[in-house]
Amino acid sequence: MKKHDIFSNTKLYAICVFLTGVIFVIDFNIPLGVASGVPYITVVLVALWAPRHNLAINFAIICSIMTLMGFYFSPPGGELWKVIFNRTLALFAIWVTAFLATKWKREQEKLFVISNTIEQEKEKIYLATIHSSQHIINNLLNQLQFIRMKVEKCPDFPKETIIIFDDILTEGTSLMKKLSKVESINEDVIKESVYPKQHT
Repeated sequence: MKKHDIFSNTKLYAICVFLTGVIFVIDFNIPLGVASGVPYITVVLVALWAPRHNLAINFAIICSIMTLMGFYFSPPGGELWKVIFNRTLALFAIWVTAFLATKWKREQEKLFVISNTIEQEKEKIYLATIHSSQHIINNLLNQLQFIRMKVEKCPDFPKETIIIFDDILTEGTSLMKKLSKVESINEDVIKESVYPKQHT
């Protein structure tokens, strides 16, 4: 686990504990007739941001206990059946939120894994293509180098053309090296790495 993840977990845990305490204090001071246990849903949703799945479930359990404690310790008020109904409704809302939110988080993580796998496969295909292309182009450059050596032995061949030939060989080798070092498989990045320089 990275230090950043530990910091995030600690920070989220502190926020959840703080929210739970605030909601409990409010619930503790409000008459039983008010459905003050429903705000605990906020705690569950905040806990959902943590990398661990069980944090939201853990706080759903804590919030459920707090909701039941509020039933016993809050100031009296309202009809008993309404009070029980409100507390039951709060517990239901907390656990439905925890279940659906956790399920959504797992589905998002599955999608992330699939996306990451696709990116890795795409990278493998790209690298395999680059290695194959590099082999072919290296053979071509070697053949051109052989031709250049033959041309150089011809006294009637213009030196200016030989210089241009050398520039083509140098640029081809350089572009192939740049292409093989591309780290991000992105259309714009790849194009930029091999885009011919404008001769001035």
